[in-house]
Amino acid sequence: MIDRWLPAAASGHASSLDAVLLSVHAHMLLIFVAWLALFIIALIKFRKGANPEPREHGIKGTIAAVAIGAVIVGDVIILATQALPAWAARNEPPPFDSARGRPSGAQPIEIHIAAEQFAWNIHYPGPDRVFARTSPALVSASNPVGIDRSDAAAADDIGLLNVLMLPLNRTAVIQLTSRDVIHSFTLNEMRVKQDATPGMTSRIWLTPIATGDWEIACSQLCGLGHYRMRGEYHVVDQGAWDQWLADQRSTLSPR
Repeated sequence: MIDRWLPAAASGHASSLDAVLLSVHAHMLLIFVAWLALFIIALIKFRKGANPEPREHGIKGTIAAVAIGAVIVGDVIILATQALPAWAARNEPPPFDSARGRPSGAQPIEIHIAAEQFAWNIHYPGPDRVFARTSPALVSASNPVGIDRSDAAAADDIGLLNVLMLPLNRTAVIQLTSRDVIHSFTLNEMRVKQDATPGMTSRIWLTPIATGDWEIACSQLCGLGHYRMRGEYHVVDQGAWDQWLADQRSTLSPR
């Protein structure tokens, strides 16, 4: 029901987070109705016509205690049955292959994203799944990530500015950091929101379950140009993903 007012739920974990949000709002609505009813009862019961003489005794304190207790019980139920399980599932990393030092299974897509005022620098390692060296000194219009093309691992690396491509039904593991101030990497349809902090790398993962074209947003005020710190991300099927990779590799400069 709540999805009518939310962006499309396009990731595997979106539905569980939306369910928590719905429960919280339902709980808040019940609290509002209960306290409103109590307030109306008090207005009627203690109106001047029914109480011509002032009395120092009002509603018994046990009523307020029961109301507060009900609020606490509701919070505990939501935490125990929905919020904590959703949080635990959301923070369960993809299966990890210790021998290879990377996620195992259906080979997640590994991506590095470095935020800066006011752009998202996106680095793909290519089919070899090995990230080449990068350096701020090498950043240019044609090399926004600053990939060192002299590195042997750089032959198939892809560097993009403000464009994130993701394949359908494959987990994407994102290493997120910032080159200057704190930013907030936000993919609303994926229910992803993670701070990008200078000197720190945050690891997030998501599995797209719907194709589409959406916007990367920054949810943290990061300077005068914050309003234009926007990117785009696209979720495509496997065939389109393979074609995109081939097109990107064909444009790479030779080593």
